Amino acid sequence: MAQTVSGLIAAYLASVPAKSRRPYRRVLDMWIRWCADNAIDMMHVRRSHIDAWKIWRVEHMGVSPATLAAELTPICCFYEYLWQEGYLERNPAEHVKRPTQRRWSDGSWLSEEQASKFLALAEADRRTWVGAACALLLLNGLRRNEVLGLDIADYHRVDGRPTLHVKRKFDWMQEVGLADRTAADVERAIGKRATGPLLLYRGKRLQSQTLAATIADLGKQSGADRRITPHSLRRTFATTARRHGVPDREIMASGAWSSREMIDRYDMGRLAVTNAASTAVSAALTNTDPTERTSQE
Repeated sequence: MAQTVSGLIAAYLASVPAKSRRPYRRVLDMWIRWCADNAIDMMHVRRSHIDAWKIWRVEHMGVSPATLAAELTPICCFYEYLWQEGYLERNPAEHVKRPTQRRWSDGSWLSEEQASKFLALAEADRRTWVGAACALLLLNGLRRNEVLGLDIADYHRVDGRPTLHVKRKFDWMQEVGLADRTAADVERAIGKRATGPLLLYRGKRLQSQTLAATIADLGKQSGADRRITPHSLRRTFATTARRHGVPDREIMASGAWSSREMIDRYDMGRLAVTNAASTAVSAALTNTDPTERTSQE
């Protein structure tokens, strides 16, 4: 073998998104140690070895199915990479079974009434970054890190329309149009500054913990029963837009979703709680006279 295992892992990690490299490296280091402890040659692994590792992680280490599924991803993808690049004649991870994951999201979101109150409270906050951050999350469906990474230079106007240059997940850039209300909140946060982070807190770029704590507090004030997070606002954006007839394609473009599946997941959680189907069936059965039905039969 021309390359060492460590060299192959480094080459594989170079092919994955930057944000995934550290957690993938951690799992692969754990896999290397387990193979060494069990006298297994990593380059001659069989499916049975990966299955044995799964049993060890669940039955001896007590990890959850969700954690196991996440850990299997870098291991299985590593062997697929080696097979694709010709380092292995066969992919030992090809038929490894992974834990079944929950299909529908059960995260939190805001009703329209709560969302309206939430945004009004955010915009009334004396800290101008609060209204801007919440508007970007709730009215555009941006991700938390996308909002936190914005600079003043990213805000401009295209043919008179307020627009943001957003660095999306997996390091691609997108121009995103803003509603006038959001633009006003953003301009209020910028003030007279010409450069630097778009959202400042105590003279420095706004951090994730501060944003999350503020949103959770606003969620409580808005009457939400469950903890509201930055992702709750993204979920609220998608479900509200769909409920008002916005085409999925336009929702996906604003929130940078690659497929309708995630929007379906968000919406399924909302529909299960609002449960118009249950209300309709209840009304149908309530309005049916059993004696009348029996006489007709």
